[in-house]
Amino acid sequence: MAIESDIEDLKGKFNRRKLLKYSVQGAVVSALGSALPAKAGVASFSKELAKNGKIVVVGAGAFGGWTALHLLRRGYKVTLVDQFGAGNNQSSSGGETRLIRAYYADPLYADMAMRALALWKENEPKMGQKILNQNGLLLFNYPSSKNEAEAAVSIYKRLGLPLEKVSLDDAVKRWPQIGTEGLDHVMYDPTAGFLNARKGCQAVCDLFVKEGGTFLQQQVKQETIKGGKATSITLANGTVLEADQFVFACGPWAVRLFPELTKKLTVTRAVVFFFASPAGQSDFMENRLPTWMDRDMAGPFRSFGVPGSDFRGFKLGLTPPDNNITDRFDTYHRFVKPEELEMALGVIKRRFPKMVGQPLIEQRVCQVTMTPDSDFILDTHPDANNLWVMSGDSGHGYKQGASFGEIAAKTIAGEQKAIEKFALKRLLS
Repeated sequence: MAIESDIEDLKGKFNRRKLLKYSVQGAVVSALGSALPAKAGVASFSKELAKNGKIVVVGAGAFGGWTALHLLRRGYKVTLVDQFGAGNNQSSSGGETRLIRAYYADPLYADMAMRALALWKENEPKMGQKILNQNGLLLFNYPSSKNEAEAAVSIYKRLGLPLEKVSLDDAVKRWPQIGTEGLDHVMYDPTAGFLNARKGCQAVCDLFVKEGGTFLQQQVKQETIKGGKATSITLANGTVLEADQFVFACGPWAVRLFPELTKKLTVTRAVVFFFASPAGQSDFMENRLPTWMDRDMAGPFRSFGVPGSDFRGFKLGLTPPDNNITDRFDTYHRFVKPEELEMALGVIKRRFPKMVGQPLIEQRVCQVTMTPDSDFILDTHPDANNLWVMSGDSGHGYKQGASFGEIAAKTIAGEQKAIEKFALKRLLS
C-alpha cells in the first residue's frame, strides 16, 4: 500500500473550516452501527434479562462506571460499588489525563475509540463540564513503526478521518517546540486529543446517580456462587447484595478476586512525570501543542504525553521494561526510580529540546493490567453464567471505556453477541 497517496486522500477531504465543524457522530458511528460488527463475535448469551432486573457493577473506573450508566439507561436497577471511590488515585483510571485516538493497527479498537469520543460529546452537556479535549495528536514515527502506520492509515481512510503525514522539516516549522532526532516522519491526527481522566470517572458516576443509580463506596470481599449462578456479593461491612447479574470491572483487583481466571494477567507500573513549562510562555499548553506519542517499536519503551492542561505542567508518561508487580500491586510503595526519571529526561532532550532544564514538579505511579495479547476481557465466569468479568485495560482502556461499557451493557442485555476476542478461554488454555 502506498502510504503517502492514502495520506493525501485523507488530507484532501478536510480543510480547516470543515475540521472545525467536524463531528464523529456521522461516518464513524455509521461504521459501528448500533453495536460493533457482528463478525467480531461468535459467542452467545444464553438468557436475556427482564427489564428492571437488579445488576451490581463492581468498580467505578472507565469500564465499570460507563457499564453501570448504560445498563441503567436500559431499565435495570443498578448498584455501582467501588472501594475507594470513582477516579481515585489507586485505580488504573485515576490521574489527570488519558489520550483518546483512533491510531490503531486493529480496526476494532479504532472503532471503539471513535464511538467513545461520540459518547463523551453526547454526555458532556448532561455532565455540565468539559472532559474531552480535541487538541490533536502528533505521532513520532520511526522506520520500526512502518507497519503500524500503514495499518492505521487504512483504518482512518475507512472511517473518513483526517490523518496527515508531515515531513520532518515541515513538522519543525509547524511545531517549533519539537525535536525530530532519529525520526522517519511525523503524523498528525487533528481529531484526537485527551480526556480528563479522574474528572471523567467522577462525572460518569455523578451522572449515574443523578439518573437514578445507587453508588456505594465499599470493598467487595467475596462472591457467592451456587448451582452455576452468582447469588450475591458480600461487602467489607457485612452487607450482602443480591442481584440477577454481577459485573466485576475492578482493574488489577481481578487477580485477587478471581485468581483461577487471571493467572496470565500481569499488573505493571506506568510512571508519569509533570515538568514545569517555561515561565511566561504558552508554547507547551494544550492550545498550542497537540498530545503526542513516540512510536519507536524497536526501542525498550515507548512514551507519550499531554501538554500543560489545567496548568499542571507538561506531562510525560512511559512504561519501563521488566516492571511486573502483579504479586504486590496493592501493597508496594509507589515511587519513581531514579533511572526512570533519566529515561524521561532523555525523551525530553530528544523530542522537546526547549524543555531541557525545566524542573520536575510532580510524579506519580499508576497501574496497568495487561493481558498477553493486549485485548480486553468481557466474559462470564466459567462457574456462573450471570457473573461477568471485565478487565485487561492493557494500557489503552480509558479511551475505549465509554464504548466498552456500551458493548458490555448490550451483551449482558442480550442485544448483541459476546465478542470472541474478549473471551476468557484464551487465558485459560
